[in-house]
Amino acid sequence: MIVITGASSGVGLELARLYKKAGKKVVNISRSKSEAADINILENLREGPEIIKVAKAVEAINEPIEAIINCIGVYNQEKFGKISEDEIKRLMSTNVKAPMLLLSSLIDRIKKDEADVLNVISKAGVYGSSSNPVYVASKFAERGFTLSLQEELKATKSRVISFCPGGINTGLFGKASADINTTGWMDPADIALFIKQILDLPKSMEVSEVLINRKSIK
Repeated sequence: MIVITGASSGVGLELARLYKKAGKKVVNISRSKSEAADINILENLREGPEIIKVAKAVEAINEPIEAIINCIGVYNQEKFGKISEDEIKRLMSTNVKAPMLLLSSLIDRIKKDEADVLNVISKAGVYGSSSNPVYVASKFAERGFTLSLQEELKATKSRVISFCPGGINTGLFGKASADINTTGWMDPADIALFIKQILDLPKSMEVSEVLINRKSIK
């Protein structure tokens, strides 16, 4: 089975559709139901007890995990001088704590099933920015955790992929009430296809990190 956090919209939904078409059982973990998932585990993944509950629900599914793909994420644009504690907590909880606790809780199952892990991070986890420093910090932390997970699983058949795309035309910015024109940005369906192609590679090949910059064509 393929476990996807955030399979109710954006890249996660496109991935769920692709894997469903390929005949895989898809498990969605998010606040909202995914039309393409076989199993929906509905939690918001903000607090520890919720995340542990989700991990136990995944453990209870009697089918090997082929891959866990983390697509959940929240955004904000608080600039220096305007950064708030509430937003730090919100972004760090969803973007960092959720994948860290979920994957840590499932680590024995990941090793047993030889499951792959792909974390959809952002190019914000590679480059700094003064326009959204809290978001950038959360993505650097998520990338650091992903690289550490690579070390944990390097002697196993599980592959760990840090996936850092640039601007994708999803609802991420609208949900944060950010005034950003996403016209011409990358299509989430194209990103999902690329992710599946990476995970479909032979187990002897680990694409450890991917950085995709949006290319503007005038």
